[in-house]
Amino acid sequence: MKIINLILFAILVLLPTVNLTAQGISKGSAQAIPASQLQISDQMTTNLIFPHAIKSVDRGNRKILVQKANAVENILQVKAESSEMHNSNLTVITADGSFYSFAVEYQEVPQNLNLKIQHAAKAELADFSKPMQTESELAENARKVARKNRSIPPIRQRRYLTGIALTGIYIENDLLYFQLRLENQTNIPYDIEQFRLFIRDNKQSKRSASQELEQIPLLIYGESDRIPAQSTQTLVVALPKFTIPDQKQLKIELMEQKGGRHLQIKVKNRHLMKAMHVD
Repeated sequence: MKIINLILFAILVLLPTVNLTAQGISKGSAQAIPASQLQISDQMTTNLIFPHAIKSVDRGNRKILVQKANAVENILQVKAESSEMHNSNLTVITADGSFYSFAVEYQEVPQNLNLKIQHAAKAELADFSKPMQTESELAENARKVARKNRSIPPIRQRRYLTGIALTGIYIENDLLYFQLRLENQTNIPYDIEQFRLFIRDNKQSKRSASQELEQIPLLIYGESDRIPAQSTQTLVVALPKFTIPDQKQLKIELMEQKGGRHLQIKVKNRHLMKAMHVD
């Protein structure tokens, strides 16, 4: 009986200490940042309008299709690849260092198609607010690249008499310029629905989650909406410099609107190492 009383006494003495310790752990724990809900469809495009230019996009699922709207830096267009898309997430970082997190789900008819994004958490990031180059400098370098002859053996894919080829990689002031050649040898114009660049694992296990790191262009020089019938054209894409980790590759993907002439090429780190100066 005395032993039991001693045990009860010890518990009563220790309880306040345990409680205080637990409170201390709670106060020192990480602060959770809630994700905003986002509905997307394979038949409709959802537009996210951010207060600052988009610098980084990461998708939790390859069935989430994203692209930055032409001629603007702060609008991200999001769509589902198919109705079989599972719930996933999307992360966006903008030029002012703001961090945006979205919980993404498929909805045949999303409640909202145009969303003006306002609230965000601040990330500890480098200051992107000052551009590495002015828009005129970017455009001038892109024009120079567009006029150059190919500098590497083409990395290409052709299907149904249409094709995409990477013919040159250039570097200037910490920016990469990709010279792409698009061709359409048919009488049917090729309307471009998605033009994407993303880094992904060389081989994706069926059991593992698919993780892709979207590369958002700073500038696309040339016609990126359509490849006219019986034509060949040059496209130049400017991106912040990067390299490709081991066991991963950069994929450049072109998807046809309401069609099946989808094209994709794979770029490895050894190709990037051959980048030449623009001048």
